[in-house]
Amino acid sequence: MPHETTAVDHADDAYDVKGRPGPGDAAEAGRHGRILGVLDRLLYDQGFRSAFAAEGPGGMRPPLDTDLIEVFDRVDLTELRLVGRNIRSAVVSGGTGTGQGLKGAFARTLETIRERHGHGTNEVAELFLASPQFQHFRDVPYSPRGRGLSLPECFHRFMAAGPSFDPECALEPLAHHEAACAVARAIATGAEATFDVTLRDSAFHGGTFCAFRDYSEAPADWDLRPTMFLAGAGRCVIGPAGRPLFDALTSVLAGHDVGTPPDVRAKLLQRLRAWGLR
Repeated sequence: MPHETTAVDHADDAYDVKGRPGPGDAAEAGRHGRILGVLDRLLYDQGFRSAFAAEGPGGMRPPLDTDLIEVFDRVDLTELRLVGRNIRSAVVSGGTGTGQGLKGAFARTLETIRERHGHGTNEVAELFLASPQFQHFRDVPYSPRGRGLSLPECFHRFMAAGPSFDPECALEPLAHHEAACAVARAIATGAEATFDVTLRDSAFHGGTFCAFRDYSEAPADWDLRPTMFLAGAGRCVIGPAGRPLFDALTSVLAGHDVGTPPDVRAKLLQRLRAWGLR
C-alpha cells in the first residue's frame, strides 16, 4: 500500500538531534530570503522592474533561480508599476516616513545636479532607490540593521559613495549641509525615536544632536560657511560658528567641562539655556 508521509518522516530534515535547524529548514529560509531579494529589487530598482516587465521572470538576465520563476510569474505588472511610481513619488515629494522628501530637503543639491549633469529629480531618485545606500532607510522592510536611517542621511550616503553622475563626490559637501539641516530639524520634532543617526561629523552629547563642519572644500559660490548644528526636543539651532565655540558648547553638553573657567562655563550655559538646550 502507498506510504503516507508524516511529519515524523521529515523530522531529520528540519532539525538535528540537538534541536537545531536542519538542512530542510535552512533551505526554506534561504529560498524565502531569495524571494525577498527579488521583491526588493522589483519595488526599488526601476531598471530591474522594466526588464522584468519586458522579459518576464523566465527571461531575466542574469536569470532568476529556477524555483523562483513560478513564484514571480503571477506578479501583476500594472500594480507593480503603480507601486514603484508611488514609492518614487513619496521619496521625491515627501509623506509619511519620508518627511520633506528629496525636493524639500535637497533643493540646492538637486538643482546643482540638474545644472551640472542634466539629471532631473525623478532620474536622481530612481538611481538613489536602486542604490545600496537606500536599503538603510528606516521604511525599507527587512532593514539590514537596527531601526534604519532617515531619508536625508541615506541620500547623503548615496552622494558620498560617488554616484554615476558624480563619481568624484564633488557635490557631497552640499548634500551633507542639507542632510544635516534636515536631520537636525527632524530630531527637533522628536522623530529621532524612529531612526538611528550616524551622519558624518555628528554625535550626541547629553542627549543633544551636535554636528559641525567647516566645508572648506566647497566652492566659494556655494557660500557654505563653517556651520554648527544642534538639536534637541523641540529645539534646533543651525548657523555659522567657529570650531572652538562648538567644542566648548559640546563639552558643556557632555559634562566634560571641568577645566573650563567658571565665567566661561556660565556664559556657555546661558547660551544653551537661551536656545532651550539646557
